[in-house]
Amino acid sequence: MLNVLGEMVRENILFKIKKSGVFSFIIDTTKDVSNIEQLSLVIRFINENEVVEERLVALENVSDARGIGMFNVLCNICEKYDIDWENQLCAQSYDGASSMQGQYSGVRAYIQGKNPRAIYVWCFSHILNLVVVDTCDTSKTMRNFFGDLQSLIAFLRARKRTAIFLNQQKICYPDKRVCRMKNFSSTRWTSHGHALTVIFEKYKALTNTLQELSNSTERDTSSMATNLVSTISSFKFVTHLLLMKNIFEHTNPLSIHLQSPSLDFITALTMVDNCARKLSELRKDLHLDVLLADAKMFSLENELEEVWFPEKRVQRRKLMAGEKSNDEVVSNAKDNFKIQVYFTVLDQICTSITSRF
Repeated sequence: MLNVLGEMVRENILFKIKKSGVFSFIIDTTKDVSNIEQLSLVIRFINENEVVEERLVALENVSDARGIGMFNVLCNICEKYDIDWENQLCAQSYDGASSMQGQYSGVRAYIQGKNPRAIYVWCFSHILNLVVVDTCDTSKTMRNFFGDLQSLIAFLRARKRTAIFLNQQKICYPDKRVCRMKNFSSTRWTSHGHALTVIFEKYKALTNTLQELSNSTERDTSSMATNLVSTISSFKFVTHLLLMKNIFEHTNPLSIHLQSPSLDFITALTMVDNCARKLSELRKDLHLDVLLADAKMFSLENELEEVWFPEKRVQRRKLMAGEKSNDEVVSNAKDNFKIQVYFTVLDQICTSITSRF
């Protein structure tokens, strides 16, 4: 019965596609629960009401992940459903994998070999995802921050720990909706923004949860919870949390808009330019001072021991024989954060947006 209903829906979709005259392909691959690679074919077209539609047409197993293998699967799908891509296909959009966008042996190249009019557009949402990846890998301190974040989320994903976290939210925020920690996705960095928002808004419940778990009789649970409490209670973690939260507040809405079926190319570029401009505006001392003031206020409200960067002894480099000059070392904690983290992260994301788009 389900197969019959599915075929009826597919026939209706194919009828609309053929009636439109021209269409474009959106292709991606992913592994299912049985770890088998699946190719999904989405066709974008304009319906009879002059409204853009994107409809899933097929899901097929892929045994050969090379460009030629996926091209053959695509050809089989089109032949099976009588899709005249050689004459009616006007565009194609994929991610940045070499097997998809490769100039000589990617799916893009094989399609353009038979239909030169099928222009290739790199998926804007995927490009933005890579921009955020570049930003999160820009320095050791940012990699450590997201590593700690991943450890925290993985630790709280256990059922009993999640139950404690949800209960603490009801105690600390009785009038607010409870939120769960969602696991990170390597392909959807909007999930990172959601995690940062939950941590920021439910911080007191989170620390209470970890403190309760630190008293657990299970050695591993107690040890991990104690370490995580220490990590998220540091002023360094709070500043990184607020910085990345501010960045994701600009990039996440853009990511959602870029996935809209009705979005056109010019509007997409305009939105990207606006996002880049807003992010570049954050690279001012005024915004840095606001962030640090917010971080200090956040620490005070949550009764954290650290409400500013801890002072560290300046380690001066030993002069070699015959060397007279001495490199100046940044000793001020605020200036160190400004140079090593704040400006570095914002410079990277602005540069990455400019170069990739």
